[in-house]
Amino acid sequence: MRALALIAALALGLAASAEEPATEEIVVRGVRTGVLDPIPAASTDVLFADDYTAEQKDLADLLSETEGVFVRRFGGAGDRAEVTIRGSTPSQVVVAIDGVRANSALTGGLDLTRACLPLLERVEVTRGAGSTQLGSGAIGGAVNLVTRSAGAEPDARAALRGGAFDTWEGSALLAERVGSLDASVGYCGLSTEGDFEFVQPTEEGDGVPASFVPEHATRLNNDRVQHGGTIGLAHAFGPGTLRLTDYAVYSNGGEPGFDGANGPTAGQRTEARSRDLANLAQLRWQGGAPDPFGDEIDLAAYHRYEHTRFADPIPLAPFSDPIETRARLETLGARASDTWRFAPFGQALAARVQVDGAQDWLHASDFRAQERGSGGALVEPTLHLFDERLLIAGGVRGDWADRFDTEALPSVGLAVAPVPWLRARAQAGRAYRVPTLDELYHPDEGFIRGNPELEPEDAWNYDAGLELELAALGPVSDLKLAATWFRREIDESIVWLVVGPDTILPVNTGNATADGYELAGSLRLTRFLAVSAQHTYVDSRRDSTRRRLPGQPEHETFVRLQLGPDPVWKVVGELSHVGEMLVSEGGSRRLPERSVWNLSAALNLAEWPDRGLGRIASELWLSARVNNIGDTAVRDSVTFPQPGRNASAAIEVRW
Repeated sequence: MRALALIAALALGLAASAEEPATEEIVVRGVRTGVLDPIPAASTDVLFADDYTAEQKDLADLLSETEGVFVRRFGGAGDRAEVTIRGSTPSQVVVAIDGVRANSALTGGLDLTRACLPLLERVEVTRGAGSTQLGSGAIGGAVNLVTRSAGAEPDARAALRGGAFDTWEGSALLAERVGSLDASVGYCGLSTEGDFEFVQPTEEGDGVPASFVPEHATRLNNDRVQHGGTIGLAHAFGPGTLRLTDYAVYSNGGEPGFDGANGPTAGQRTEARSRDLANLAQLRWQGGAPDPFGDEIDLAAYHRYEHTRFADPIPLAPFSDPIETRARLETLGARASDTWRFAPFGQALAARVQVDGAQDWLHASDFRAQERGSGGALVEPTLHLFDERLLIAGGVRGDWADRFDTEALPSVGLAVAPVPWLRARAQAGRAYRVPTLDELYHPDEGFIRGNPELEPEDAWNYDAGLELELAALGPVSDLKLAATWFRREIDESIVWLVVGPDTILPVNTGNATADGYELAGSLRLTRFLAVSAQHTYVDSRRDSTRRRLPGQPEHETFVRLQLGPDPVWKVVGELSHVGEMLVSEGGSRRLPERSVWNLSAALNLAEWPDRGLGRIASELWLSARVNNIGDTAVRDSVTFPQPGRNASAAIEVRW
């Protein structure tokens, strides 16, 4: 706290003595709506990593600020985090890196901590119908992570951060053009002891007798080391550009597992360890082509590799064996798309055709080897009318996977912009998800097993929204307002359930419905004050029982207040409020509502010419951050606590 106060005071003092620049540059912070629409007429936000420089955020933090998105965290630094959209499960969200699906075919979701924010240029979030373009899995929506590449000017940056629980993070990136070659290379690493004190769940209804559990305990065996890196190479090839990208991450650490039992360890595993390695490589060519082959061609081939290991030498029960499992998953895939552009009756019409396919191979130590092929074909016309004031988008995708029937996934969208600062849009589309290999073939371990009789999840998504954006309105500038209504009707939901005294398996639980709305707004008052806020309401219920679905709060609100003339200095305060959340099917366990406050302060020493640091670096940030100022007990799962109040400091340099 003293470091935070010192930086804030220093920033205010220097601001008073700084010379006013001859020209004023106003930087718009936060989510930039409409910059890029990966899916026409859909609810899409684009988050630029550079908008959050020196705020010590990770990918999960960024996504948590977006309306309709909820991030479930299972601990502190380096511990698993998963994204859900509009009440979906993590398996119902496709997460891609540079357009290539990164979700595991084994478990479905993607651990957000395996993606390093300093190596990303932007994050594209699509809420709602996404299966037309992406195929199986995009029932809730999609997240695309775009890695940094070389621009017109060389870009070199580095950062070092240290904080509570003996946590250290560092990153470095270099991107520049060398002759006719665009090259980029980046690295990020994390090391943490990870042991923190937490409050045990002893409230009525959580299923744990308060008299058997201590009020406070320490998270044990929670250390982790992680290394990640990217490489990008691009060169002109024929009438287009050939680009090679590779993203790799290695992680090794303890797995404390569940808490909530009696005894000195509170039921945690003290010797369990996990190790995983993942790599995603893509070779992609983009360019034009002479008639009759269309105007824009995109060809890509990719290879995804995962290797995981889990070991626990202490048996879970008397007379049982120690656990050691290994799994290796490989995916080889390719896609090709072509876009034709026409101007019938003086109006702009674009028609895109795409085909794609992939083959998965799974080898595991605890069950039989599996493989699965999948693929799809897409036709997507988009009509722009009346000087872009009206957009009509349609499309249909045929998608298939081994063992399951071919699915037709139609969609239709409409966007109307009667004036440049106002847009109304609506979209409807069908989505589905084939079961993961784990859901189908998980080995029978006595209490948990897979279900090869599962059917795919099937859903219809609908949404409609209104967006307003004004450059100035009286004393207010950069005003953005958005409101969206959405509905999802899903058939044959897949849920892991207790089906007997000692058996858990995934089953199709029938129909469910999710209704809700999203509200978002941001504005700037002078160059010293910016405010943004978002609120999401989700009412998701099982149709047969009308009971709420677990894993998603009904209400979620995020508010951000920024002070300071960025990029000189800034102080950022954040409030995250999450409503009551069910964590078990049927509602027998629930977590109380919570409010968490965060505060950060940062100073860019390179902006002060009299100190000469601007000649050394274009940006030189010193920052401090305090998370969970109120020391609130936070959980997104009954058995996985999160840290209380904690602080960190960092230095970031850019040349």
